[in-house]
Amino acid sequence: MKNFWKGGLLAAAVVGTLSAATLPVFAQAAPTHIDVRLAFIAGGIDAPFFVALGKGYFADEGLDVSIADGDGSTGTIQAVGNGSIQLGNAGLGALVQASAQAKFDNITAVFGLVQKDPTSIISLKGSGIASPKDLEGKRFATEAGNLSDGMIGAFAEVNGVDMDKIELIITDNYKQALLSGDADFINAWANPDGDQIADFKEIEPPMLFADHGINVLGSSVIVRKDWLAAHEDAVRGYLRALTKAHDDVLADPKAALEIFMQYRPDANKEAIAREIDVMEKYRHTQRTEGQAFGLIAPEDVQQSIDLVEKYSEVPTGFVTADMVYTNAYQPAAK
Repeated sequence: MKNFWKGGLLAAAVVGTLSAATLPVFAQAAPTHIDVRLAFIAGGIDAPFFVALGKGYFADEGLDVSIADGDGSTGTIQAVGNGSIQLGNAGLGALVQASAQAKFDNITAVFGLVQKDPTSIISLKGSGIASPKDLEGKRFATEAGNLSDGMIGAFAEVNGVDMDKIELIITDNYKQALLSGDADFINAWANPDGDQIADFKEIEPPMLFADHGINVLGSSVIVRKDWLAAHEDAVRGYLRALTKAHDDVLADPKAALEIFMQYRPDANKEAIAREIDVMEKYRHTQRTEGQAFGLIAPEDVQQSIDLVEKYSEVPTGFVTADMVYTNAYQPAAK
């Protein structure tokens, strides 16, 4: 339901007796302002947000939307939780982890943006890494937080990899460590991280965690539950606009790229074009393939909870699937 209304005259007869100067004037209600924070610096995966903004789809729903870049899911979850933003993009797995650790139940996901986890093992061409067991005896460059927050431990256990046989290199510049030959592999997104590395040196095909038994739901639209309860129409309108814009991105990715660049002129246009193209394959899991954009399967939510509880050293039994995700605001599939 659009968040505006128009007044009318009391009776048709009155119209004939009033001049234009004396007709009552009814203003539209002010649009609902929504501050949005992305999960990371804007990339091709975020193109639908800028298309919805640029084409006026948010405005058509009675929304005044501003979009800010993020610096990771944790920061976005905190910003939604403290009310400094209304809607954010954050990994659903990260939300599960934060909810379990801090014991809060005031944020939920309402829409899935990245459902097949792009997390992968990335190595340079000729590394000899073609299967998970090939990681043994190799050098692994990573950030300290990745060992506890990431799923590398789960990937290793599920695929029979002995982490004690891997040399660990803790660094803030893990991509450079790989490119300089100081490490044999890293743990990052196949796209766009793998693409960025491939711009400098040829890489082996990224080894996706999701293809080797580990898939944690990624970037999702999250909202604080009390704000959601008070602005249900606004959230529905937001997701309708986003879905319409996503259809446009699929239909004309070049036009979507041009709109994106209007809002982020300093972005690498070639890289964004590539991301718009390749990131689409991460929108769905096997359970939601062919279904509406944004719809998440409850089984995938539960799988994410199970993986996070088992491998991220968080309290178990607190988080439930319906605590961190609802499909009640999902636009109807065409």
